[in-house]
Amino acid sequence: MLKQLQTALVLPRMIMTVAAVNADGTVTASSASGHTIRAIGSGTVGDHIYVQDGRVLGTAPDLPFVEIEV
Repeated sequence: MLKQLQTALVLPRMIMTVAAVNADGTVTASSASGHTIRAIGSGTVGDHIYVQDGRVLGTAPDLPFVEIEV
């Protein structure tokens, strides 16, 4: 039961683009929808990164974005 609760509370992993690298060890990243956050980690401006819970997890592939409405 505890594992189910922990799984439900985990924040989603997002693919974002690095907009700025900050001097304090964070990056400013933006999503395809225009949402901007400041995340702990590193990257280069223009890189695609995985972000979860305010932390950079690593680099993400540069794939085309497609949204399908259901």
